[in-house]
Amino acid sequence: MSPKVAVVHHSRRGTVRALAEAAAEGAASFGAQVRLLGVEDAEAPEAARAWPERPASPDDVLWADGLVLATPTYFGNVSSPFKRFLESTSPLWREGLLADRVVTGMTSSTCVHGGREATLLTLYQTMYHWGAWTLGADPADPLFRRMGANPYGLSVTSHRDAAAGEPELTAAWALGRRLAEVTARARSGTGPGPTGPDRARVTVVRCARDEPVRLLAHECAAGARELGAEVRLRGPEEPAAADDVAWADAVAFGAPVRSGSMAASMLGFLQSLEPPAGPGPLSGKPASGFVATAHPQAGSESALLSLHHVLHHSGALVVPPGYTDPAVFAAGGNPYGTSHARSAGALPGPEVLAAARHQGRRLALAGARLSRRAVPAGAVIPDDILEEKVS
Repeated sequence: MSPKVAVVHHSRRGTVRALAEAAAEGAASFGAQVRLLGVEDAEAPEAARAWPERPASPDDVLWADGLVLATPTYFGNVSSPFKRFLESTSPLWREGLLADRVVTGMTSSTCVHGGREATLLTLYQTMYHWGAWTLGADPADPLFRRMGANPYGLSVTSHRDAAAGEPELTAAWALGRRLAEVTARARSGTGPGPTGPDRARVTVVRCARDEPVRLLAHECAAGARELGAEVRLRGPEEPAAADDVAWADAVAFGAPVRSGSMAASMLGFLQSLEPPAGPGPLSGKPASGFVATAHPQAGSESALLSLHHVLHHSGALVVPPGYTDPAVFAAGGNPYGTSHARSAGALPGPEVLAAARHQGRRLALAGARLSRRAVPAGAVIPDDILEEKVS
């Protein structure tokens, strides 16, 4: 099935538009149906208003299986017209219609450290609320380090003449094609089942002898098994190894929160998975996390967001719960992952355990759809095409 990809951009001088056009060409080269769209901007220069793209609407998001979202960096954030476009999708979000799209981001700024990483990460926070699957850069791509090795997507320098060089356009083309390829895999899978090629392998990793985290891990594993997944449950009694992650089609990570981040033992394990070069054991795989904190606002969100940053460095797709099930609201409404606050009780209550089980089901679904056993023929960039674009 040909994936449907919307490339939505906001650009005033032309740099971001050039990237968006290249990404659209890359997605089309994979065989995707592509819509190249702008966002409404009453303050745009006359030249920008003359571009042929029609304004994006929420209906375009509803149409798309995957999205490339491109915005300049403004104070470490997306531009205000782009933010208004994102907020226009709220009615669809309230109806639960935005989940499970594959999304990647592109941005530009006038200096290397002008907030590019922050802009992409802020963009993805909105996507987590949707329940979208966020796709960063490919660490195995030869263009990755040439373009500054931003693991969260593509970021470039915006020049006064609005020019985008050939390396930048090539990287945008490759990101658009990567988005289309992953989207095709996500849509081609028939879903998990107890037997057959779409049975997912899920590894659930916890790092500490923490009883709330242990219970969340077991519920997450149980949810994955409900959808027929084969599960490896790893903890202090049987520590996880890189082989457990390499074996899996999807991975969940759980830990207590320390100073707004996951415990050091989990961070150490995650950092060992980041590839020095080429693909690592998490590359291209769905992943998410769950945590236990002392109080509701003592890192329940920040720890999971920092986990997502690490996952992008490892080449994983972040598959958060989002607001994809009533269980998420009942457990406190954390769209970034399941969390339990000990101030509410020594152990997670039934609402939190149900949210962890739902998270396990989502990972099993994503793992089955994206597994190597579900990849359609031709879903790899041919070397001759990549070499042609790089040259």
